[in-house]
Amino acid sequence: MSRRSVAFAGLTLVLGAVLALWLWLPSHQEKTPPVSATPAADSTAAAGVLNARPPTVSVPPALASELAQLLAITDPDERFRKLDDFWRQWFARDREGMFAAIAGLPPGDERSQALLYSLLELARIDPDRAFELALALVRDERDGPLFSSLFDFFAKQDLARARERLARVPAGPGFEPAWRAYTDAYARADLDAALSWAQGVNGAARALALETTLYTLAEKDPLAAFETALQGLDGEARDRSLYHALMQIIPFDPAGAAKLILTMPASASREMAATAAARAWAEDAPDLALAWAATLPKDATTSAALATANVLEIWGQRDSTAAKAALVALPEGEARAAAAERLASAIVTKTPEQAFDWALSLPDGMTQDRALAAAVSAWARQDPATAAAWTMASGAGDERGALLADIVSHWAVQDLAAAQGYVGSLGEAAAQSKATAALIPYLVQNDPPAAIAWAQALAQTSVRTEAMRAVYRAWLVNDPAAARAWAKSAAAPPDW
Repeated sequence: MSRRSVAFAGLTLVLGAVLALWLWLPSHQEKTPPVSATPAADSTAAAGVLNARPPTVSVPPALASELAQLLAITDPDERFRKLDDFWRQWFARDREGMFAAIAGLPPGDERSQALLYSLLELARIDPDRAFELALALVRDERDGPLFSSLFDFFAKQDLARARERLARVPAGPGFEPAWRAYTDAYARADLDAALSWAQGVNGAARALALETTLYTLAEKDPLAAFETALQGLDGEARDRSLYHALMQIIPFDPAGAAKLILTMPASASREMAATAAARAWAEDAPDLALAWAATLPKDATTSAALATANVLEIWGQRDSTAAKAALVALPEGEARAAAAERLASAIVTKTPEQAFDWALSLPDGMTQDRALAAAVSAWARQDPATAAAWTMASGAGDERGALLADIVSHWAVQDLAAAQGYVGSLGEAAAQSKATAALIPYLVQNDPPAAIAWAQALAQTSVRTEAMRAVYRAWLVNDPAAARAWAKSAAAPPDW
């Protein structure tokens, strides 16, 4: 990685902490006394803009001239490195002139680089001026995360003063990062006071403040965080908070988490939590986890199917006999089909032939189809030649061609020449036709003329004609001129 990439990535990671939901902000070493004033989030949109004080001087000619030369550097790494030194030097020489120059830069990496360094450096010397300039200079989402680092710094220095500044942040790119960073610092300093404050915030900032506080609460009391989120939030903020709380509970009490999941509104978060709880519970009590999956509400059909599949996958890895018996007892439908797919994949890693035999023993229909497809796919990744031989010798019936095509697709990725030789040697027209269709895209991508020659050498007329047509059509997409030239010289039929 280049120096520019490393340096810019480091700065961006620092400033992007809140956009990642404050996942790695450090805890305070000393508690900051809580404050009682609550910013009026609904009435601050105009205040921050009207009172923000932009740079007060013009750009010094020497600065402008040097900056123009640096911006003209074509190598991005060299430009970044020299601009980094440039901003540091001018910060010490003429800060206001430097900020005037930054104000004139168009949106982009160079402007973001300048703002990241200069405003954070200024905040250590003159936090009020740094805040004024942030209000004046941050214009779009690219620079919004700057407010995250500023308010993390402000809050750690003085919570009361930081909250006064927070009330002046207008709606826009800096609003959410500022509120999340401030709240995170407050919650880590005094969780009880921060929670009480967040519950009393009004307007658009309430969900930001409460969700951020609950993230910290979940680390200490996930059940309380879950219950507070369920009662005090709605929409995506609620769903994220519930999921985060459950992720703290599931490793230690999957059965308890499973009961909580039943109280959640329908959402993608509930679906993910159900899957996680099912897998964790299946490690100790797969029969109970499977029974729980069947109790999920009617609006959780997908969650129930995923939970059931995951339980049987874990169960099958430990006791395939019991898992297979449990699957057969399930009612026909998507949940059983998805579970059969997972279970077949689990069994095939240990005994591929038994996995196939078991799949073939299932009643015809969606469950058998999914189990066979999963077993073939898993086995083909391990040993495509053996998987192909077994498939041709099995009683897979009408499904054999499709299964063989899947094997050939995996085989072609691993060893194209071996796959090509195998397909060419097949004597059954129907199977060879399916396998050829799966192989041709790989042959054409590798060498179209050689693919044509291979197709022409196939012994069975119907398969040969079909294969040549398929090669030509694939070649026509990749290289129309060459394909048409071949078709003309070979007198290919016009309907190809």
